[in-house]
Amino acid sequence: MKLIAIYLFSLLLFLLNFQNANAQTEIGGSHDSLTEYFGTDHSEAEFTIQGQLKVNQTKEPTREQVDPMIRQQMRYMLGLMRSREAFSAALYPKWTFSTTAVRALAPSQWLVKYALKTKGLFNTGTTEYTFNIPYNPSTLFRDSEGKCMAKEAEESNFWYHWEPLTPGCPLVENTHYYQFTAQLTTLANTTNSYPLYEKLVDANKVIKMTMFFGFSTYNFPDWTPNGADDWGIKGYNSQRDYLKKLGYTETIWTPAQVGQLYQAKDGYVPYIVELNLPGQLANVRIRLVLLDSGYNANSKAFHALLKEALALESVVIYNGHSGIGHNLDLAAIEKLRGIKIAMNPNYQILFLGSCVPYSYYTDMFFSRKKSALDINGTLNLDIMSYGKESTFMNQEDATLTMAITRYSQNGTRTSYQTMIRASPNYFFGVNGDEDNPVQ
Repeated sequence: MKLIAIYLFSLLLFLLNFQNANAQTEIGGSHDSLTEYFGTDHSEAEFTIQGQLKVNQTKEPTREQVDPMIRQQMRYMLGLMRSREAFSAALYPKWTFSTTAVRALAPSQWLVKYALKTKGLFNTGTTEYTFNIPYNPSTLFRDSEGKCMAKEAEESNFWYHWEPLTPGCPLVENTHYYQFTAQLTTLANTTNSYPLYEKLVDANKVIKMTMFFGFSTYNFPDWTPNGADDWGIKGYNSQRDYLKKLGYTETIWTPAQVGQLYQAKDGYVPYIVELNLPGQLANVRIRLVLLDSGYNANSKAFHALLKEALALESVVIYNGHSGIGHNLDLAAIEKLRGIKIAMNPNYQILFLGSCVPYSYYTDMFFSRKKSALDINGTLNLDIMSYGKESTFMNQEDATLTMAITRYSQNGTRTSYQTMIRASPNYFFGVNGDEDNPVQ
């Protein structure tokens, strides 16, 4: 975690930048189109993997059987992409693949060869990248004998923490996993794109925003922002103080007000502060919500309020753990809670402030916004996210809030390129802005 002093210094840097400003399921899937992107110290690049998969079964594997196993391979691929700091990269959660050959290796083992095309985030100037891919992801945890982890892990999250170069690791290259070096085709970044500010304003001339702050410690007992030492609370208080300095006035919601959105039956009531600022073009209403956002933790309140925010708000900001692809997995939340989560059909901006959300949630949200008139889901959605592991108390949520505040006050339009140039090197960028205006 960063110290508060580092956070404040970073905040000062982005405020100076703004003074000179000109007026995005767990990873995996098969879809047709890929959205465009903007980042500063990194770019998106397409690549093709000539992959291999070993399948242990008696009958020749079908595509339906191969698909989830390739998805597992991609998880393991991402695990080392994000953890090896000198070569860190990110994988977009959408790809297409075709089987090129299937042959028997033994009476109950098959080798499947395939070509997979996708994209990811890479440091600027990277022309090739070497991936580490397990032959059989279903057996890799057992084959590792518990000795191949950068951090203690269970089978369910071994893909995130595996490291075959760990001393004593029994995994052998070209036996348990292989390396493939792919040539990268860099995609051109968008260069001058702007949020659709006017579309954030509702019929009552209000821009409605909800900002979620999840605790850094799951099942945290104290759901108030006073006195407790949790990084989620620190981020909440920093954003709250920042908005008040911008002139926002606050109202602390009563339990009765919270109860209109969520009826707590376990005693855990989300702490909500509403902040308002009148403006010439629009008034801005921001709700800061403090609660537990862990999928397998005390997350009933978060799921209820997330559903409400995605359906009604123009801007939704999430700061908390990603849960390695679980905490914002809408399909999993729907199944767990027996609910249906509908996205606002109008234009929205999502800010995903967690570790590696680019690789988990971007395509999921765009898919929810697709329509007959918007086959990619990008016309009415922009997603700001991280491709690397971020920190609590990030500064990027404040850059977005500042941009929206400036627009509401006097019509100043801040480009995504200006906002993102103020970011640290966490592969922070925006997807979905390719169909936005350029002025």
